Amino acid sequence: MSTISLLRIDDRLIHGQVMTGWVKHINASKIIIVDDELVNDDFMISVLEMAVPNHMTLKIYNIEQATEVLSDIKNDGNDDNIIILVKSPVPVLSLIQRGVSFNELIVGGMGVNEKRSRLYRNLAASESERTAFREIDKLGLSINIRVLPSDAPMELMPYL
Repeated sequence: MSTISLLRIDDRLIHGQVMTGWVKHINASKIIIVDDELVNDDFMISVLEMAVPNHMTLKIYNIEQATEVLSDIKNDGNDDNIIILVKSPVPVLSLIQRGVSFNELIVGGMGVNEKRSRLYRNLAASESERTAFREIDKLGLSINIRVLPSDAPMELMPYL
């Protein structure tokens, strides 16, 4: 029975903090990235595959594929500790609305760009992302800011 050990928003996806901090912290054996655009970008997929340690598996799915895989994760016949990475709260909301359940959403990295305005310190969100966070909160999923495993979780909602 596989377990979703971490659901994390980080627009950089796989990078040093994820690999050295979170992977060791939860003893992860698999990373699943959910991104409708990335799933079709062979170059970026190969770059991300090179960033994953040999002992781990990387899978990249669109929302539809991820819904199918994650809906029955407890009966997948494996014993993986899974990290799910997304770039924003929008795919998380879609997954929840399609019946996938999670214990907690960790917000680690959402950088400022032309669509986003500052939310908290180095976190930023667009209006559609803020709306997605509000909807996720209404559906009862705990949303916490936590860059590193050693950080104390901080509730995101007061900053919206």
